[in-house]
Amino acid sequence: MTDRTENPAVTAGAPFAVMLRGALVPASVAGALAVLVLGVVRGLDSVPGSLLGLAVSVAFYASGMFLLSRLVRSASPHAFLAVAMAVYLAQVLALLVFFIVFRSASWVDGTALAVTALVVTLAWQAFAYRAMRTARLPVYDEPSDTPEQGR
Repeated sequence: MTDRTENPAVTAGAPFAVMLRGALVPASVAGALAVLVLGVVRGLDSVPGSLLGLAVSVAFYASGMFLLSRLVRSASPHAFLAVAMAVYLAQVLALLVFFIVFRSASWVDGTALAVTALVVTLAWQAFAYRAMRTARLPVYDEPSDTPEQGR
């Protein structure tokens, strides 16, 4: 028989917390490796831009997952969609401000920034997917062992 113990820790935001924990470290390590490789291949001038790409990418994905894990407390699809769209809009506006500020910075190697951001994005997506697939989160309510009264 299976163990049907209640899991009070499972909330509406639990999948996002699982994905955040599962993707943060591997994506950061992949980004650090990209910084190292780009520093060797393109020279030390690419390191600041590459580090900036690492920081922005990790902050972008981590902030989204963290905010969703904290803000989604209702299982209502309408509430989830509203919160998710608000978080996404805030992230896009933050990226717009970032690009406006750093578009003419001479010390930023655009190629290194883009390659590092791409590496972090791919690693984040792969490991977030892996974390979600391996998580043991119930997607439905277990039926109770006692029959309902009145039937």
